[in-house]
Formats: sequence, C-alpha cells, structure tokens
Amino acid sequence: MIRPVPLLACVVSLLLLAGCGARNPAAGTGSTEPLPPTVSAPATLLPDGTVPWVDEPAGENEFNTPPRERRTDPDAGPCRAGQLRGELTSWLSPSNTDGGEHTVRAEPGGKLIGQAEVTNTGQDTCRLRGEVDTRLRDRNGEVPINYSHAINQEGRQRVTIVPPGESATLRLDWTGPFCRQVDGGLELAIHLPEGGGELRAPVRTDTTPPCNQVGVKSRSTSHLSASAFDEPARETAMDSPLRVLKATLEPVTTGKAGELVTYHVRLANPTGKAVPLDPCPGYLQERFSLGGHQVAAVNESEFYRLNCRPVREIPANGSVRFAMGLRIPAEMAPGRELSVDWRLLAPRLAGESGLRGGFEFTVG
Repeated sequence: MIRPVPLLACVVSLLLLAGCGARNPAAGTGSTEPLPPTVSAPATLLPDGTVPWVDEPAGENEFNTPPRERRTDPDAGPCRAGQLRGELTSWLSPSNTDGGEHTVRAEPGGKLIGQAEVTNTGQDTCRLRGEVDTRLRDRNGEVPINYSHAINQEGRQRVTIVPPGESATLRLDWTGPFCRQVDGGLELAIHLPEGGGELRAPVRTDTTPPCNQVGVKSRSTSHLSASAFDEPARETAMDSPLRVLKATLEPVTTGKAGELVTYHVRLANPTGKAVPLDPCPGYLQERFSLGGHQVAAVNESEFYRLNCRPVREIPANGSVRFAMGLRIPAEMAPGRELSVDWRLLAPRLAGESGLRGGFEFTVG
C-alpha cells in the first residue's frame, strides 16, 4: 500500500529545491539574493581580497545627478552676437589630480577642457540650439589646427534659454601637441547656431596643450572640438557620502597593443564611519594618445559600473582595492605613449580631486 505524502512535506521539499537553485554561495549561508540584471559576476573576491573587475559598460548619464528643471520660453528667438558677451577664463586638464583649476600638467598626452561662458547683455531673452562651429584666432587670424563641432542628436535638440543678465556655457576640448607660437592673445570665434553671427570671446589664459611628439614620426596637429551650448552648472549641495573617500591608482607599467591589462584603484575611507556603496557608483575611464602624420590619435571615453557585489561599503578607517580592466588600442605601435584617466562617478558627486587620477605608460 502506498501511503500519500502530506501536502506540507511536498511544499517544504519544493521550497528547499528552489532555495538551492537561487542561493548565492558567496553572499552567505541562506542568502537567496539573485544577480542584478546589470551585473554578471558573482559576489566573490580574489584570493588577496581584491574586488575583481567586471566588464559592465554603463550609460553616459547613468550616474548623473537628477536633472534640474531647465529654463523654457517658447517665445525666445535665436541669440545674436550683438546681444552676447563671451570669454574663456581657464583650461582644466583631466589629468590634474590636485584640484587646481589653473594648474595644468605639461606632459605627453596633454588635453585641455575649457568652458566658454556667454552672457546675454541685451534686453530680450534668446535661445541657443544646435552645432557651434568654434575657432581659435590670434593677431594673424585663424590658428591653423584641426577643428570639429559634430554633436549627437541630444545635443542638436537641446535648447538653452538665456534671459537678460544670465549665461550659457560651451565646452571645448583642445588636444595637443600644440607647437605654434601665438602672436598676441588668443580669442574664440564662436559661430552662433541658427544664423546668430560670429561672437568673439577672449581667452584670458596663456595655457596651451604641450608641444610633445613622443611616439610620432612627423609633425602632429592640434585639435579643437566644440560641444553644444548648455546651462551653467548651478551651485547645489553635493551630499554624496562618497565624497569623503580617497582614490589611489596602482598603474600599469607596460602592455602590448590589443592586450587587456589590469590596473588597480584603492578606495580609502579616512573617517570613523563606514561609507555605503549604495547606490553602487561607476567610473569614467579615458584613453588618450597623441596623433600625427599618418598616426591616428586616440581619444576615447568609457563608462563602467563598479563591481559592488562582493563589497557593500568601504569600512571605517579602511580601504578596498578594485581591479580595473584596460584594453590597449590595437592600432598603437610599440613605443607610443598611452595616457589613462580615471574618475569615480555617482549622483550628487562633484569632480573631487581625491576621487580621480591618471597615469601614462609606453606600449611594448
């Protein structure tokens, strides 16, 4: 005679089987936490306690502070050069780790980022929308370097409203090597979108990209790239708990073209209170190498998610070491210099100097 199995025993057995399939051994006994949909790695550490790198690209805006409400005015017409005043006061190097806005590292791989500011000195509100062809000029006319102003669809559709007395900003990226002598001061010739005319904006700093041609066989050319106009950053409370952390990079010393190499970033917490990694931050990794005659420059930015599965916090008065993957561009010949810049990203986290760094090495 076959005796019926109690219903409760069946339910318990099924639950146990389901639990075995869902349990994450690295998360602790009894844990049934599934893998997040955006993370493919288990919650494990390397034997030396290092958090392994996970190849998890992130969206460019994934770690941005929630967007503020933009100005709107459906009646605003295109801005005209006659109603604007512009200037660029300084250049910032993305490899600058001391936080000094006016201190630029004059080394191979030099790249400068500037924010030109235009102010509406007229009496009517106007708009800025579309591509912005921008050139450098000195006393002799246009500086003969390469220029570009291509932007993505979001940039082309973005409308920046500029009321009287208010400003807009224009990001400029200037890469070296720049080996020319400037005759007099530099100024920007900003060709305003929607037929707004040409606005001349003085550059109030004599900083330029370095003249360095390491790994380049012939004369290289400099490049200025213009983005689209945007509203200036507004002062907000940067209340991310991650701001107290300090990042130290352990760089790569060598590597071959096309090779995936590993460097490390140690996040240290000098305070007496643990800092949670919630939400899990990301990071920006930039690769740059000078170009020249028949040598293509490298100027790439990649956004990644940090691997937070094995660790949920940076302990008080402690640190956590993270592995980072770096793909050396396949087109780089032996002897060329590659610059790498790294920066932690999280909502409400400004560009604190202690959470960024960089290094350079020679491709083998």
